[in-house]
Amino acid sequence: MKILHYALGFPPYRSGGLTKFCVDLMVQQAKEGHIIAMLWPGQMGFVNKKVAIKRHKDVKLENESIQSFEVVNPLPISFDEGITDIAAFTKNAEKKVYERLLDIFQADVIHVHTLMGIHKSFLEAAKDKKIRLIFTTHDFFPICPKVTMFRQGAVCDSAQTCEKCGVCNITALNLRKMKILQSPIYRKLKDLAIVKRLRNQHRDKYLSESAINQSLNPVRTADDYKRLRNFYYSLLKMMDMIHYNSRVAKTVYESFFCFSNSCVIGITHSDIKDNRKKKEYSSDKLRIRYLGPQSGAKGYFLLKKALDKLWNERQDFCLDVHFIPLEMTPYISVHDRYSYVELKGIFDKTDILVVPSIWYETFGFTVLEALSYGVPVIMSESVGAKDILVQGAGVIVKDITPEKICTVLQNLTSEKLEKMNMEIVKKQSIMQIADMANQIEKVCYGWKV
Repeated sequence: MKILHYALGFPPYRSGGLTKFCVDLMVQQAKEGHIIAMLWPGQMGFVNKKVAIKRHKDVKLENESIQSFEVVNPLPISFDEGITDIAAFTKNAEKKVYERLLDIFQADVIHVHTLMGIHKSFLEAAKDKKIRLIFTTHDFFPICPKVTMFRQGAVCDSAQTCEKCGVCNITALNLRKMKILQSPIYRKLKDLAIVKRLRNQHRDKYLSESAINQSLNPVRTADDYKRLRNFYYSLLKMMDMIHYNSRVAKTVYESFFCFSNSCVIGITHSDIKDNRKKKEYSSDKLRIRYLGPQSGAKGYFLLKKALDKLWNERQDFCLDVHFIPLEMTPYISVHDRYSYVELKGIFDKTDILVVPSIWYETFGFTVLEALSYGVPVIMSESVGAKDILVQGAGVIVKDITPEKICTVLQNLTSEKLEKMNMEIVKKQSIMQIADMANQIEKVCYGWKV
């Protein structure tokens, strides 16, 4: 079978959970004998704005060949920075551009991983050719231009009405900056030390929400953002199957949109192996690990408040993080950003992983990664990966607060941790990439596997 994936691009130019999932799924499908290609949004011209498809050399991933097609002059890529120029994000392109692509790569299935950069005419051309369309939910971009539905320390209370979208999206990058970030030059320079440093400084400020000035006047109205959402809904309605990666994702999406065909299938990646083992716990110091960014939506600042309170009562724990905190405290141990090859060493030195997300997190790979090494997890009920947690393998905190996190940690003992660890070893299922690919192909693609 021939499968065309639409995603943001290949590593190292693109990274993150979406890219990891897409690339690993493509490689697995190629190993199974399918012919695989990726279509991705590329450069945006400052002068030439004609939409075209550029064929690149095949990309070799784990000795598998993946065909690569770049959309030249796609719609802008905003990531989670927001949108103000709504007209620029809803433009269409000539259908024949995509018809030619689909004549060259005669896909049986098109698997869409994001609506960023995508022209409606691409999906229209696929429908005309009766190609099956699948959409996997990785975030909430079709609902919220800022992706997270998170505002001022909490889940947005006006997401349905879009009343506050105007203020939230003031931080959006202008089109010129988006074009620079999409340029071939930036692809080559993005890993330079100075570029990384500037990017990380921007992200720290942005994720802490300190970049948003609530006194500024918005340039777009609630009706503008409702029209944008309706545009994305029109794209989603063209999908033959909506693949939710968790019940959390399904619940959120279906509170805004109605779909006739959908499924829930948990996700994994190729670096997930079944490494479960019995762990030994010391009563001297509790080793807490947080693997997310320094983000309000991810619950870092909520966790820190909980640990500040706990530190006033006892000093028998440490928190391991992988970024430079805006505020250092005696219990924080700082580590460099990590790669998947370092997970064993990380989890060997972890007693409990905390995933305190406030926003609705569609899945959360770190939960599965921890469980695959036998490490118990404390997580909020907003984390989609709660679907996979067997009873007794951790704690799911409802309506998470610093006080509730503090209480859970106060009640942890080496005996309780050992019991959680044994529940993981005995009962926890660790999904492998081949099993996930088979489920997706059977349920979403409609193939017999």
